[in-house]
Amino acid sequence: MPRWAIVVEQTTGFGDSKIWAPKVLTEVVGTREQAVAKLPDLVSKFNPDHPKLVSRRTVLRDGDNYMLIARGWSDEFHCVFRVWEVLSDSEEPERTRERRAAR
Repeated sequence: MPRWAIVVEQTTGFGDSKIWAPKVLTEVVGTREQAVAKLPDLVSKFNPDHPKLVSRRTVLRDGDNYMLIARGWSDEFHCVFRVWEVLSDSEEPERTRERRAAR
């Protein structure tokens, strides 16, 4: 059975030190559609690293991808949420071998 990672990529840092950083929020074993179905709830409950005090949240969708734009008192930050199939994971090589064998 395929494994899917729900990933958020968000801006972290401030000013010239802003970077784009990915983070796996959760994994879903099953179909891609099952993983995508979990996105709206995760996006609505997600608290971005920045800004700490959000004055406005705007959620956008493009197909299966979501974007959260969070406005703080002096700057805007954004997060993108996507579903990715897990093909390998060095911390769980057994699950990777199982996945290859199932194909």
